[in-house]
Amino acid sequence: MTSTRIGIALVAVVFFAVGCTPPGPPPVQRVGADTQIDLSGNWNDTDANQVAKAMIADCLSRPWANQFKAAKGKNPVVKLYPIKNRSAEHIKAQYFTKQVEMELVNSGFVEVVAASNETDEARAEREDQSEHSSDATAKQNQRETGADFILNGWVVTQNDAAGGQEVRAYVTTMELINVETQRKVWLKVHRIKKVVSRPESSW
Repeated sequence: MTSTRIGIALVAVVFFAVGCTPPGPPPVQRVGADTQIDLSGNWNDTDANQVAKAMIADCLSRPWANQFKAAKGKNPVVKLYPIKNRSAEHIKAQYFTKQVEMELVNSGFVEVVAASNETDEARAEREDQSEHSSDATAKQNQRETGADFILNGWVVTQNDAAGGQEVRAYVTTMELINVETQRKVWLKVHRIKKVVSRPESSW
């Protein structure tokens, strides 16, 4: 084999080895948990956090809570129902619901009770305690706190696209209803708009 052929063969082996080398791990940059990052333009954790804070801040600034406390002498009890995703986009509604619940609980202005889909575990635990725990420590049935108000909410999208740009509007609606009277004591609509630019196809 001539030196030229040997050189070509060595080059081929090197290229083959490089091509077969598995790619290394992608670069990772750690950022602050509150850093606002939009990659796709879809609803994300920043949207959930901001909307939850804005909604509950507005809700608790309205007169209904103080009026209830003045009449009843106690903080109102609120049951939050799961926020519904009525958009075509995949939105982690459970995460958003928990952000809203956290703002309510941490406010100190209202008492928050477990939603209907969260009560099974506690009720099963009481049932277990009734059989296996001492009378002094077993928790009793019919001691649950009844809600004075229920809080509902849902998210929809209204999108528009043309010329390589898309406008995504996320419209969140929440309402608070008096359980006893069915009166709606608070309602708010919160909008987020994002402009997403995409390169137009050349063909």
